[in-house]
Amino acid sequence: METQHGAGFVVWLTGMNRAGKSTLASHLAARLAAAGRPATLLDEDGEAALLLEGLGTLKDDRAKVVTRLGFVAKAVMRSGGIAVCAALSPYRDAREQLRREARRFVEVFVDCSMEKLRERDPQGIYAKALAGELKGVPGVDVPYEPPARPEVVVHTDQLSVEECVLRVLQAMVDAKVIGPAEFGRLTGGQRPRRARPEASAKPAAKPAAKPRAKPGAGKVAPAGGARRKLDARQAARRPQRKAAPTPAKGAKRRR
Repeated sequence: METQHGAGFVVWLTGMNRAGKSTLASHLAARLAAAGRPATLLDEDGEAALLLEGLGTLKDDRAKVVTRLGFVAKAVMRSGGIAVCAALSPYRDAREQLRREARRFVEVFVDCSMEKLRERDPQGIYAKALAGELKGVPGVDVPYEPPARPEVVVHTDQLSVEECVLRVLQAMVDAKVIGPAEFGRLTGGQRPRRARPEASAKPAAKPAAKPRAKPGAGKVAPAGGARRKLDARQAARRPQRKAAPTPAKGAKRRR
């Protein structure tokens, strides 16, 4: 069934610093806008940073980042737009809370190897954190909690930006926030792949047919006095044979 055109939703890109969230989010928002969908880019490292003034790097502050960006994202969604959000958002609970509130929610885990992250880090944040010179870096000395059930994972150290965008669009089809026809408009006529059918359980093997039991088989034979009473009753039910008359004693044989 084709998804109703104009229904809004939230696309949330999470991943470690320098994983490529901002780059992917900007390309995705531009692709949606070019296809006529109202898309709003909310990047914590871009213009949306003004929403986060006064917040630090403590866990509660990280949760407030999700709350504030999520508030705007839900407003965009309710107006029929698509909110494309790029935020480190290292803690799973805050993201899951937003998922429950938004409902129409596509979570994208932007994953990347540490080696590549360090190559993309001109400020040397990871090198300093690994050397113990810098504190509060998610994924090094404080946790980064990957999504438990993202709609899609993109490995930006292995795929091009275009390939990542296509995977996210496919995830939107799988999540039923866009339909196959809209996927075609967003990709220049390509078709989404069909979802793999779930492996059906093998039918249980039929039990082997039991051989027919002979009449009387399986009955427990009575023992002792009960056996004698049963034999006597069965004998009484049998028809009695008439005995042949015996000649009287002393009777003469006919010649």
